[in-house]
Amino acid sequence: MIEVLGKCYYIDIEAVIEKCRPEYPSTKSKKKATNDKVSNNDEGILELNVFKFEIFKACIERILSEYDEKEENISPFQEKSMGVSFRLAFNTLLKYNIIIEDIDG
Repeated sequence: MIEVLGKCYYIDIEAVIEKCRPEYPSTKSKKKATNDKVSNNDEGILELNVFKFEIFKACIERILSEYDEKEENISPFQEKSMGVSFRLAFNTLLKYNIIIEDIDG
């Protein structure tokens, strides 16, 4: 988990995969007709929208690279030190429910 402005967050890997699955109009109607059952031809196949995946990957890398291990005594996420790219990456992942606030932490 990472701590940002006093709150702990974690990355939901399943959300990344779910958000990156391509949406085909014919697939949606087929799934509704079969009560969301996957046909035998689709078993074990994982399709991802590569563009979405790369964007989410870049955002996750940006957030994870913000922490500098050399300055352990200083808070890595001070409000003044957060750059535009970090804030954009953090807010994007938060909006898409990829990073989730840990209410137990």
